[in-house]
Amino acid sequence: MKLLYVNGQNAKYFDSENKKKHVFAKYFSPTCPACISMENDWDKMCDEVEQKYNTDLMVAQIDPQGMNELEKLDTYSDVQYVPALIILKNGKKVDEYTGPKEKDKLIEFLMNRGLIKPKHIGGRSKKGRKGKYGKKSKTSKTSKKNRKIVSSKRRSLIRKKKRSNKKRK
Repeated sequence: MKLLYVNGQNAKYFDSENKKKHVFAKYFSPTCPACISMENDWDKMCDEVEQKYNTDLMVAQIDPQGMNELEKLDTYSDVQYVPALIILKNGKKVDEYTGPKEKDKLIEFLMNRGLIKPKHIGGRSKKGRKGKYGKKSKTSKTSKKNRKIVSSKRRSLIRKKKRSNKKRK
């Protein structure tokens, strides 16, 4: 995920970069109370997406000077109010988020649109294990049985240790 703060100086760069991938853009003003109040959730959303999700999404914060410069270029900048949360594709508005400005709701919005997908930590999930030729592996059932056997052996060892400890006392 690429994070970008867009101002008057780098608006041209943003205009060229947003043609390559989807952008989740926050149009804001630093003096707007609603913008200030959602800043913490926006930052947490960015951190969580970076850590827990796979995406090639660009996340941008566009300040008033950036909006002014984008008006001269091809990128959408015709917002009626701030904060405005807009999804851009090829610089054009595709969708707008109008719900609560909370981290979990923002992430849910991005997931529902297929812009982010959860990372699988630790390899494939047990449910979807596949063998060499794309078929489900039969070893997963065997390993479950082996785990049950091992755990029952552990339980019996623990019981024996407890008994021997009681006899010593």
